[in-house]
Amino acid sequence: MPKASPIANRWSRARAEFLRRIAPDSHFHRVFDGLPDIHFFVKDRAGRTLFFSRGLPAHHGLRDAAAMLGKTDHELTPGPLARKYLADDRRIHRSGKPILNQVEVWVDHVGLPDWFVISKFPIKDRGGHVIGVMGTLRACGGVAPPELGPSRIAPSVNRLRGDLSTFPPVGELARACGISARQLQRTFHEAFGMSPRTYWMKCRIRAACEALARGDEGIADLAARLGFCDQSNFTAHFRKHTGKTPRAFQRGA
Repeated sequence: MPKASPIANRWSRARAEFLRRIAPDSHFHRVFDGLPDIHFFVKDRAGRTLFFSRGLPAHHGLRDAAAMLGKTDHELTPGPLARKYLADDRRIHRSGKPILNQVEVWVDHVGLPDWFVISKFPIKDRGGHVIGVMGTLRACGGVAPPELGPSRIAPSVNRLRGDLSTFPPVGELARACGISARQLQRTFHEAFGMSPRTYWMKCRIRAACEALARGDEGIADLAARLGFCDQSNFTAHFRKHTGKTPRAFQRGA
């Protein structure tokens, strides 16, 4: 291996010193704070979250950054999705190679699963050993991305997102995908960890959150627009999924 030039060695030392002096709260990951559709994270070898972009805690339904520090995937996204994320991490730990532009399902603050494009990279110490994983998540906006190819359930997902006032018969959703109703239910559980109806309800709750945050619609009118039988029924479902009443959510309580 050819020796590095004196100039290269000098700048290598300068870079190392520069990195050593950076305070954790002003590190390079702060650049992602200006990109609302892209999240950044760093986990140590044990899977504990150490660094993240500003919007990621809210993505997990957490009110501040301190609540996310040290959390693992099992604490942030319990169930089969967390097991998938950790399996990818272990693969990176073993190989030392990144996973690039992989389409996965993540969930937002109301527990609604969505497609994201994920890239993960190994973090190595000066001896070349993998000591953690860093990565980015980019939302696909609810539409099955091209990377998925002919996703089996994409037509049903788009149908459920398109009409938030009326739940279509499962048979219709299945026919739109060219599969049986049983296959649709099974594939939904495999992809999202829930049934089509639960997925649709979470879509409605997310739409309600967005409308309440805008503050341009009364709660009773919002309940009617989203197809709830009355305001009381809407409030019960909203509290079940967010832990708050619509009015408390609107006040930011």
